Amino acid sequence: MRSKWRTLLLFAASISCTLGFQFVIGGDETSTGEECFVVELPQDTSFVAKYNFPGAGFGSGSGAVVTLTDTGEGGKEMFRARVAEKEGVLPMTSGSDARHNLCVTPEGALNKPVVFSLYTRLGRSDSYYQEMAASEHLDRLQLEVVRLTDQLAQLLDEADYMKEREVEFHEMTETMNTNAQWWPILQITILLLTGVFQVKNLKRFFQKQKMLY
Repeated sequence: MRSKWRTLLLFAASISCTLGFQFVIGGDETSTGEECFVVELPQDTSFVAKYNFPGAGFGSGSGAVVTLTDTGEGGKEMFRARVAEKEGVLPMTSGSDARHNLCVTPEGALNKPVVFSLYTRLGRSDSYYQEMAASEHLDRLQLEVVRLTDQLAQLLDEADYMKEREVEFHEMTETMNTNAQWWPILQITILLLTGVFQVKNLKRFFQKQKMLY
């Protein structure tokens, strides 16, 4: 099966940022296979994936499977859901700070290529806050305070995450600069050693030919 990989950066500065992708699944062999995206998020970050799948129900048992795998946890699967409806919302949460693979795999008999749309947004789903308001008897103002508190906490986590990434990038740059400084010295040393060995070999050759005493 063919697999495509794309990078999906969800640590945007705005928590209301929405990223969307459209791709084709199902149909003949050239368009069959999973579509995967690399998701970079801070640890324990909630986000929502809204999908639009008009091909649901085209064939017997046709659908798609959406998975989120944490590469930093030995390939631990953080989320799995089978999509059998034409649209819906999938709430997910990241595991560690490592990259996550968000994949969509066709399932069942999709007789023709179908466009699958996926839109991601940071934060919890609306249904989560509706359930919280019902269970804890919160009014609209209290619920909005909770929502803003969650958004503030997520922004702070993103800021810390970006600082860590900046430190990692700086260390990588310093290592590359150090290696770049030593590389010319190594080249010159190799050239000098090569020259010395060539001179010695030429000297022995001329001595054997009695051209040099």
